[in-house]
Amino acid sequence: MKANLSQLKAHKQNQDRQSFFRVLTDFLPRLKGYVAARLRHAERSGLIPSRAYSPGDIVDGVYLEIYEHFSDEDLDPKRLKIRLFRAADRCLEKVIRQEAQWQERKVPIETIVREELKSLEETFYPEEVFEDIDYQQENYQPKLLLLEEGFEDDLLDFLDLDRALRRSEKKRQLLAKVYDSLPPLSRAILELRINGNLTVEEIAEVREMDVEEVEAILEAVKERFRQALS
Repeated sequence: MKANLSQLKAHKQNQDRQSFFRVLTDFLPRLKGYVAARLRHAERSGLIPSRAYSPGDIVDGVYLEIYEHFSDEDLDPKRLKIRLFRAADRCLEKVIRQEAQWQERKVPIETIVREELKSLEETFYPEEVFEDIDYQQENYQPKLLLLEEGFEDDLLDFLDLDRALRRSEKKRQLLAKVYDSLPPLSRAILELRINGNLTVEEIAEVREMDVEEVEAILEAVKERFRQALS
């Protein structure tokens, strides 16, 4: 890690919030990319208004939470990393619930995992993505968004698929469609793995799940993509 976490204690004692935040940014630069990806998907799905929330503002809120509740235990890199991603997840889910006017469901994580694994096992039919195109006027263009190129490459690597797949516009659209079709928890876990660069064990801590549950979801996600793109 480039950041010297021991500086956090001094910055806290000096009430130097700006310098405290800079150390956190140097320590975990991927956090902002993870937040940005989650916000982009929420916008694509219509869960939040477009450009209503800034990744920087969300991350600053996470940093502020760490700053206000800082303790010597946060000097442990592993513990701090988990705290940062867990706080980011809570903040993002609060934003989405508020915008969608959801009522928080007190559902056991085991039940959610079981439901999502069942959903991921359902067959994804690629032809459904493009089935209406042939019946539209000649200049019709399907309104499908593509994934960001960097994330797209990282996703293909995670799936053990050749990046040459990106040469096909139809395959790229299909990749985005499968991604958008993932259940919420599965997508959050995938983004923690790719954008957050977290290990399975770290994801389990952030999401307060068993390692085996995270592994099962990631494997089911891989299978869903492979089945759709084969």
